Amino acid sequence: MVCYGPAPVERRSGRRAPLVAAVAAGALIIGLSPPSGGADTVPALRARGAALQRAEQAALLQLYAAESSLARSRAALAALEARSAALAAAEADARRRTGIVRRSLAASRQRLASLLRDLYVQGDADPIAVILGASSLDEAVTGIESLSRAASQSARLGREAQSRAATLRVLSTRLAKRRGDLERARRDARAAARQLEDAVARRASTVAGLRRRRALTNVQIAALEERARAAQRASAKLAAAAAAAAARAEPATAVDTTTTSPQPPDPIPAPQPPGGTRTLVVDAVAYHLPGRTASGIPVGIGVIAVDPTVIPLGTRVFVPGYGPAVAADVGTAIKGAIIDLWMPSTARARAWGRRTVTITIYG
Repeated sequence: MVCYGPAPVERRSGRRAPLVAAVAAGALIIGLSPPSGGADTVPALRARGAALQRAEQAALLQLYAAESSLARSRAALAALEARSAALAAAEADARRRTGIVRRSLAASRQRLASLLRDLYVQGDADPIAVILGASSLDEAVTGIESLSRAASQSARLGREAQSRAATLRVLSTRLAKRRGDLERARRDARAAARQLEDAVARRASTVAGLRRRRALTNVQIAALEERARAAQRASAKLAAAAAAAAARAEPATAVDTTTTSPQPPDPIPAPQPPGGTRTLVVDAVAYHLPGRTASGIPVGIGVIAVDPTVIPLGTRVFVPGYGPAVAADVGTAIKGAIIDLWMPSTARARAWGRRTVTITIYG
């Protein structure tokens, strides 16, 4: 990895007392900047979750509409199926009646042929018997009357059979037309039902996907919040250790100064009113390295390292050309008006380099 400016890696100062303010830094960092892996911040994840919930609601409404349309289409298809069954029964009845008429017509023709055979096929007989089927005048008259009645009856039955056959042909033609119309309607209804089923499946899949994404977003939010709590606990431990170290170091402050040269005091930050803002000219050095800050928060956009005696940890700042940031790390090489800016790539760190900027510090 390439570092520009004072080395920001493994920044572990022996002076831990300023880390008392880092208890709040963890939550501020989590809410402000993503870690180096590019994960979203909690506010961004919550906004995404709200957007996913709205999208899920809209998808549910579309799914409801599609399922309602599918139910209507299935009901229409069931009605067509019922009509098709009724039509099949009517066609079966027409075929049965047609068979009856055909058999009746065939029986009438067969009776007429039998009468003619009985009249004209009598073996060796005289001409009157051959013509009239009788051997005397009385029998001839009776035979003529019988033949006339039989012929009349056969003719009537034949006409009735032909009339019924014609009626049944018309009925069959109408039934065939209805069958064709009904089959087309059934095909259209089935196609519409299949399309609606596909639409319902797609919308159901969309709803399921949105629910999975929203659940994953909630898991990510919980993970980030847990990391924030872990950072707060780490900051509390650092603060306690720093306080203990400061307490142990107090008796040693009254040393003999005759053998040592006086040391310049640490810079004292300018006083500022609570909730106010101030500006400060600093040297901003860019770097790109993975790792975690002194408070345990992963490095990422918006994480800067500072001298806590100049900028207290957990302080929100604005760096021109970089954007909003939070003081969340320290370093042995960072003394005075110097800050380190984390960059997402070596190229961007090289492009920034080292600049003198006037930052805004928010109280």
